[in-house]
Amino acid sequence: MTTAPDIAASLVTISYRGDLALAHDLCASVDAHLDDRVEHVLVVPRSDAALFAPLRSARRRIVLVEDVLPRDYRKIPLPQRIGVGRFQRRLREVWWTPRGPARGWIIQQIVKLSAPAYVRSDTIVFADSDIVLIRPTPAERLTGGALTRLYAVPGATSDSAMHAAWHETAQRLLGLPVTGYSGADYIGNLITWDAGTVRRMQRRIADVTGRRWDIGVLGERQLSEYILYGVYVADVAHGAEHEATPDDLVHAGWFYDLSSPTGVDAFVGGVSGGAVGVAIQSTERFTLSERRALVERISARLRPDPST
Repeated sequence: MTTAPDIAASLVTISYRGDLALAHDLCASVDAHLDDRVEHVLVVPRSDAALFAPLRSARRRIVLVEDVLPRDYRKIPLPQRIGVGRFQRRLREVWWTPRGPARGWIIQQIVKLSAPAYVRSDTIVFADSDIVLIRPTPAERLTGGALTRLYAVPGATSDSAMHAAWHETAQRLLGLPVTGYSGADYIGNLITWDAGTVRRMQRRIADVTGRRWDIGVLGERQLSEYILYGVYVADVAHGAEHEATPDDLVHAGWFYDLSSPTGVDAFVGGVSGGAVGVAIQSTERFTLSERRALVERISARLRPDPST
């Protein structure tokens, strides 16, 4: 897609009907706080397009998952839930791909890795539906300015076998020696990518695997798109055109035990002055009103005291 010079960055949110209420809150916070030079792209399944249509605006587009994926991908029609009586189970979506069936989680990562094809800026920023912006956010806070902002925390998650497997997958796809954990963690919120770098990474994966890049990715069972990008920048591009920072722009609830009042209080009290957003995972057992009240408590801590 041709980039637009008046758009400083593209904020991308991949969502679905289960997170519709959260997406409404995210969109409201984007409109209230985010630099209007940042376009917002909602990527949703075709079956959910009508539900998300009211969120479309001058700065917000809706893109369909089916239009992003290559034509040889087909969603397998399955009921959303199965059950008998009180026993109910939600079925995860399954796609038929050039490498056979694939779960929705890998499809979502391919949709993210395809972002240069459907955004209008050279700078891509990912925001999940469960994020809410809480203060004015200029585009440069997300992009990093002249160099692309790369969220990287040296040594973080080095003791995680799961993260080590994700690093190994990235190394294998990128044709690097498979050594396990590569020195930093790249998973967070409001993650920024450079579109040109993503395209070069796609070509690298295609060259290494001898397949179309997405088909190469489909062959992996353990994958993190953020680690894949971070390892590419650090170990293939050697940091070119990027500036690494450990500063997380979002105060995330996954570091706290939000199932207890003590953990919630610690979450509220732990917010830093640099945070522009709050993330409370959609799997946390809060009602929508409870989530909003918690975000408000955190926002209040960052407001200037009018009495001083």
